[in-house]
Amino acid sequence: METLTDSHSDTKAGKRFRLTVKSAEEAVRVIRDKLGENARVLSVRQVGGEGLKKFISSPKLEVIAEVPSSSELIESDNVDSGVSNPDENKKDFSSTSVPPISSGESEVLTSSSSETDEKTDEDESDSFKILAKTGFDQQLLNDIQSWSNWSEINNLALAETLKEITIGLSDRFKSLNASPIGDRIALIGAPGVGKTTTLCKFLAHDVFMNKKSPNVLKVENGIPNPDDALRIFCEVIGVTLFRESGKIPESSFDSPLYLDFPGLSLAHTDDWTNARQDLDDLNVETRVLVLNAAYDKQVLNKSINFGNNIGVTHLAFTHFDELSNSTKLWPLLLRNNLSPLCVCNGQNVTGDFSTSVLNQMIAKTFPEELYARGFSAYRKV
Repeated sequence: METLTDSHSDTKAGKRFRLTVKSAEEAVRVIRDKLGENARVLSVRQVGGEGLKKFISSPKLEVIAEVPSSSELIESDNVDSGVSNPDENKKDFSSTSVPPISSGESEVLTSSSSETDEKTDEDESDSFKILAKTGFDQQLLNDIQSWSNWSEINNLALAETLKEITIGLSDRFKSLNASPIGDRIALIGAPGVGKTTTLCKFLAHDVFMNKKSPNVLKVENGIPNPDDALRIFCEVIGVTLFRESGKIPESSFDSPLYLDFPGLSLAHTDDWTNARQDLDDLNVETRVLVLNAAYDKQVLNKSINFGNNIGVTHLAFTHFDELSNSTKLWPLLLRNNLSPLCVCNGQNVTGDFSTSVLNQMIAKTFPEELYARGFSAYRKV
């Protein structure tokens, strides 16, 4: 095919030209600049990338335009030029396509937009740009770029990049503070995050898996804390529920005490301050902050800040199954150095509970289409 390098249309009469653009407006500009005011659009079709690109690249338009001969212009003064008015041209773009033309009948129309497309495609080959376009958390990408081996990772193929990121995240996760779990465990968090459901999962795990005999203390803390659902669940699995701290038995490894606090509002600092006082009075060392993983990062960060003020030692994530990926949680874990305790999915109080937080995080870090690129072997690292 012949490539156009000038904007004179007098020698192009009767010829057809094919160009690929990002939008109708860009097509109008390119056709006007290269083919002149008399050019008209014959067909338009949407084209997309192949392989992974179709998931991350915006669709483009393939436009076939023609410069009519002088005789055609004379025959009809009403022939629509296709470029004289951008608004009118948009109507042309919705018309039905004409039969495809062979390479001998068409020529490729080049412009600065083609150079832009090539540059965009080149940029999209960068693994990190691919990750960003598939929903990878930007804050985590920024953190990865600060790694000492960043320059090496950035030059690898996509599958190898994912492997190195997995190794890097795993190593940093394993270096987190591993606070021991005592025999008095408090579950704390904002209203609606799933504290009581998480507590039920802990109790079921202790009773059926660890063969322990836990007890529960329902803490009022000046805030109403009804126990109907929890009381029924405790009766079913044989756990004793207490409402007064003066009546609780001695706790031990085989008979841990779980404390269920009412929801602490993020709008009331006093609720958290009072909770800290109760925790200190009851000699509770293991303080688990329960977070709804589906919440916005700002809310999660605010909860962690409040939690740090009352001496939180561990984190528990609920609603983990509602995440498209877990990348927004990585900075929360790695920057706060709190011990990840468990991941909970769904509302089933006797299941969907895992203490293998690293495996859960890695498995949900990368979108499925990236695994399809050859990384499935590393999925369960």
